[in-house]
Amino acid sequence: MNPAIACGCTDAAISSGSELGIPERYAASAFENFWEWWKDRHPRVSVLLSLGKAQELLEHPEGRESLGTDISSKLEHIVHKCGTQSQQNVEKTGETTWKTIRPAQEPSGFQPFLAWAQKDRNNTDLWWIDGPTGSGRSSLAAAALRAWCARTGKPGLFVSVRTFSQELKDTYYDVRSFQNQDFQSERDRMAPLLDAPCLVLDDLDRLDTDIRVARAMAQLLDFRYAAQRPTLITASRWAESLESDDGYALGRLNDPSLLRRLGQSHRVMLQPTLDRLLSHL
Repeated sequence: MNPAIACGCTDAAISSGSELGIPERYAASAFENFWEWWKDRHPRVSVLLSLGKAQELLEHPEGRESLGTDISSKLEHIVHKCGTQSQQNVEKTGETTWKTIRPAQEPSGFQPFLAWAQKDRNNTDLWWIDGPTGSGRSSLAAAALRAWCARTGKPGLFVSVRTFSQELKDTYYDVRSFQNQDFQSERDRMAPLLDAPCLVLDDLDRLDTDIRVARAMAQLLDFRYAAQRPTLITASRWAESLESDDGYALGRLNDPSLLRRLGQSHRVMLQPTLDRLLSHL
């Protein structure tokens, strides 16, 4: 007559990531670990140089005018959040002393993403994490998946899009079942991804160009969008920049509605926020 309570082994499985499909390489992924790795990757000295450049541009009328209203307001916001010490101290030391460099150092979109995964502060069901190879896309997605599952008590699933593409192709072409030895259909392959309360699609830009694979992925994204189930996508490039790539499988479907939704994803760009703004200059 008492409510069911998850046993300790369930908590341990979620903590290790084994029940989430997280690869062994990312088994220890957590927001804390990611942040420590990120700080080493983008050290304080380089962030201070960027802050100095931003401050110099904002302090000179010609420099501020060349920035444009949008960029200058965003730079001013970051500089304000980092906060300088008193002008007296600056005059004594001959250089600016910052109270914190984190707003300039952290990835663009990191704070809203963290708040969503850990505290449910954003009603968001589609995230797009992009950055070059080695930028930490998969690690960050795995950390978010674990945090979301721990917060909600619901299961999730981490899927390599490239591996999933091959599994789908096995159902189409491997009629003798040399690879598809369990004789699973496309529906069998798709079911876990459709049903997952939270899903990570790792490396979406590596989706196979077979049109049937692309249609299956579009169906998956449409279903999860309609069901309002959180989906986290990682890719080397931003959704809208992929649309012009002839090798982008989803672009071949000529589905403006799907591409528009992907382009409206909440974005986490794995580049220090200040460096991203300065790169537009």
